[in-house]
Amino acid sequence: MSKVPVLPPSGFRDFLPAEASARQKLNDVIAETYLSHGFQRIGMAVMENLSTLQGKGGGGDNEKLIFKVLKRGEELNRAVAAGDPSQLGDMGLRFDLTLPLARYCARFREQLPKPFKVFQVGSVWRADRPQKGRYREFVQCDVDVVGAKELGAEVDCIAAILEVFRAVKLEGVEVHLNDRRLLSALRGELEEKTWGEALITLDKLDKVGPEGVEKELIEKLGNVPAGIAALIGTPEERSAEPARTHRSDDFSKYHEDSVQSLNEIVSLLREEAPGVKIVFNPSLVRGQDYYTGTIFEIRHPDLSGSLGGGGRYNHLLEVFGAQETPAFGGSIGFERLFLLLQEKGSLEDENVPHVFIPLLSPGLRLKVNAIARNLRARGIRADTYPDAAKLKNQFKYADDRRIPFTLIMGEEELNRGEAKLKNMLARTEEALALEPLETFLQRMETLCLK
Repeated sequence: MSKVPVLPPSGFRDFLPAEASARQKLNDVIAETYLSHGFQRIGMAVMENLSTLQGKGGGGDNEKLIFKVLKRGEELNRAVAAGDPSQLGDMGLRFDLTLPLARYCARFREQLPKPFKVFQVGSVWRADRPQKGRYREFVQCDVDVVGAKELGAEVDCIAAILEVFRAVKLEGVEVHLNDRRLLSALRGELEEKTWGEALITLDKLDKVGPEGVEKELIEKLGNVPAGIAALIGTPEERSAEPARTHRSDDFSKYHEDSVQSLNEIVSLLREEAPGVKIVFNPSLVRGQDYYTGTIFEIRHPDLSGSLGGGGRYNHLLEVFGAQETPAFGGSIGFERLFLLLQEKGSLEDENVPHVFIPLLSPGLRLKVNAIARNLRARGIRADTYPDAAKLKNQFKYADDRRIPFTLIMGEEELNRGEAKLKNMLARTEEALALEPLETFLQRMETLCLK
């Protein structure tokens, strides 16, 4: 009989307790930060109708990465008999949180506050080719303001995201800002399809540099469109100014409203997040085709690619029959942030109890459980052993879990009205009187929670 594989499918992961605990801790920090900024939590289906995921504005290339779900029963039999592969599925797993949110808001538009400040921390799935740092299931942490057309929505969302980085003590993040209206204005007389191809190449600027962008554009289009040249500079301009930077006012001639809006957002964000570098980046593209205005990206010098991003999507709800509804949202890339914090040693494993209480004999179970309950009520994570096993085995359990304190409560200690607290790291011990109970608990708090 062949063995059933123990590994999950390619691109999916299992997490050992320490990593699962650290991931949950980060999840909690993000959620609490979003809540503190007035955003509301919602719950949505992880599966959507294919018509939703494949609809207009549904994410461009992401549509090719949908995990589709086969029809069931007779419907599947009829689809197979028809011989059309496109008819085999009727549902799919969500590939992002924005498109489902638009459906949700269109559905509940009469019941939701206006504007609607909402956040989600949840898994999404993409049928991508797995590689290091790229998975088929991963977590996104979205924050959105639906129903607000003023740039306060941009500031609210980006400020909440930056507050998350402050909460996890991650320094060095940068905010890069641009506006889709400015990119459209730079198109000039180019056909929309040609401009779209040029933007796909421009999106590779950080990876291949201006020379690489120029080379690819010449290969694909035969020339460098004037709008792209304004962003990357001519070879002569790059030679004269290698560390070329863009001033937003230089682009007012292309689209004054978007530049004014970006300048105001930069000014407001510098007040909200002093010390964070806020950058006008006219070459920033962002891939989603439903963006209509401001777009942004969060970057960090220790990480290739972005830590998050988002933009304004004023027409997405119209796909679901709603009237034009202005909206802005952003997302933190949970996996990238977790990896960065992991490399910096900034993640705490809250799976580890503060104290372990071994069971030295079955007759002591009630006393051990009572002390453990009192400790837990004071916020001290207390673990007990289910069996009166050999003390050596119980100590090995505590050592394997790296529990810093062990509270010994044997017959000998209890006859003296005390317990013995061992510091397993410092290799020290202290006798603690069990009565009065309040004094004992206060001393345990001091030692275990310091």
